Amino acid sequence: MPAPLSGGTARAGQAGPTQQQNAFDACFRWIAERARMPEHDQMVKRQKVLADFGDFALQSGDLEEILQRACELIGEALGTDLAKILEVDSERQELLVRAGIGWSPGIVGRKRLPMSELSSETYSIAKGKPVVTRDISKEDCFEFPDFLKEHGAIAIVNVPIFLPGKEKKAYGLLQVDSREPRDFGEEDQEFLRTYATILGPVIDRLHKVHDLQAALDANRHLLKELQHRIKNHIGTIHSLVGIRRRAVRSEEARDELMAIGERIETLRLVHEQLYAAETADHLRVEPYMTRLAEGLCHMHGEQSGPVRLDISIADVEITPDAAVPLGLILNEFVTNSLKHAFDGQGGVIAIGIEPQAESRIRVRLSDNGKGLPTDPRPAAPGSGTGMKLIEGLGRQLGAEPVWSSTGGTALCLEFVPH
Repeated sequence: MPAPLSGGTARAGQAGPTQQQNAFDACFRWIAERARMPEHDQMVKRQKVLADFGDFALQSGDLEEILQRACELIGEALGTDLAKILEVDSERQELLVRAGIGWSPGIVGRKRLPMSELSSETYSIAKGKPVVTRDISKEDCFEFPDFLKEHGAIAIVNVPIFLPGKEKKAYGLLQVDSREPRDFGEEDQEFLRTYATILGPVIDRLHKVHDLQAALDANRHLLKELQHRIKNHIGTIHSLVGIRRRAVRSEEARDELMAIGERIETLRLVHEQLYAAETADHLRVEPYMTRLAEGLCHMHGEQSGPVRLDISIADVEITPDAAVPLGLILNEFVTNSLKHAFDGQGGVIAIGIEPQAESRIRVRLSDNGKGLPTDPRPAAPGSGTGMKLIEGLGRQLGAEPVWSSTGGTALCLEFVPH
């Protein structure tokens, strides 16, 4: 640092007035640069705090965690070990200490402050700007809660936090406390205002995410209840059909009612699978088709003799709109095979499903029975069963059934399952 300058008239060997002025200017610049260094360092530190908080808020979906981290970073930036975030409870006209650092147990998450006319917090929200109290012991305009004094808080700055939107709804306040008198100058206030401006949209986003999740959970619960009731109603209809089938004397009527009951069971199984998967969008094909085929074999085992199922189904999913006609096609094919293909001697029924190009799947159903008759016809005119029904169900899937009868009977379909 340059040596101090003394007053008096310039003498030989001493600097003249111009030289003295130049030396003074250099000294002043040196002092000013040194004075600006802490300000520059402080500004960089606060910018880093804002950046760190922004990164953290983007990565976390936990509001409690974000608010707590906000308090920690604020304390670090302002050099204080007391900070908190207060949340407005409009119904009770209170402020809840939602997060904070430096407070004893029982304060954060529990302590409530009244939003009275003499509250500096209420005044800050009403004015929409920071409110600074340099020394709460000398403040006459506001009243302060005892727990602040118990923790040694002397100076306080309140900065309101507003949620985005035209209404400018207040979420609460960012409140920083100091254990010594402090003015919290303009730079401090602007830093905290910036921080609160970042906090508002973050809080709003997480509130909306929480509300959407709650609505989604409620809808899932309603959907599950609806699927359960539909499954039960279909089961009731199936039971009524069974009661009627046992009551009729006509063998033809009993067979037709049994076929109807099997189709109803297919519908019930679709909803049972959806209920188990807790979704209305899709279900896995393998357990659905396997259970349906096993149930049919058990039901018609006395007619067909021992039948082995050869099941090769890829891990694919289909929508309920596709599952119903596909299940009914399987029902018709397997039922007809069990009734007519084996003549009571048993055999093999194969079910294969594999993915194809362009998001399509290929379904192949086959048996090793006696094959199709020379002139295949529906089981009974006007009954709606058999190959005619399969063709109609295939059209629902956007597929054309392809039949073959070499070494038994085979049916192939290709379609988009979604």
